Amino acid sequence: MVPRVLVPFDDSKPAADALEYAFDLFPDGDIVVLTVVDTTSLPFVPNAADDARSSDDARTFLGEATDHRNAAETIADEHGTAVETRTRIGIPAQEILEYIERNPVDHVVIGSHGRSGVVRILLGSVAEVVVRHSPVPVTVVR
Repeated sequence: MVPRVLVPFDDSKPAADALEYAFDLFPDGDIVVLTVVDTTSLPFVPNAADDARSSDDARTFLGEATDHRNAAETIADEHGTAVETRTRIGIPAQEILEYIERNPVDHVVIGSHGRSGVVRILLGSVAEVVVRHSPVPVTVVR
C-alpha cells in the first residue's frame, strides 16, 4: 500500500525542508501539500458576500495560497514527482488536524520554525499542536 503523506506548507524554509524530507522519507508515497490561509492575524475574516473590499482581500489571501502551492509544485518538479495540493482557510493547527481526521492520511511531515521561550509560549507552535493531537505519526523537520 502506498502511504499518503500530508505536508503542511507555507513556503517558509522549514516547510520547504519538510517537503524535501518527505520526498526522501517516502519516495513512493502520495504527497499531499496543504496550504492554510492563516486567519489568526487578520482583523476580520474576509467574506465575499460582505462587500467589494473584503472580496478583494479574499482574493489577496487566496492568491498567496496559490503562490505557496506553486512553490511546492516547483520543489516536486525538481524531484521529478507530482504532489496533490489542498488549501484551507482558518487557524493552521486546527485546519491541519481537521484535514487529517477527514481524509486518508498515513503520516505527517511538518517543518518547525524553531520558536523557543516566551515567543513559543505566546504564539504557540503549529508543529507542537499537530504532534500532540494527530491520530497518525508525525515527523517534525528542523
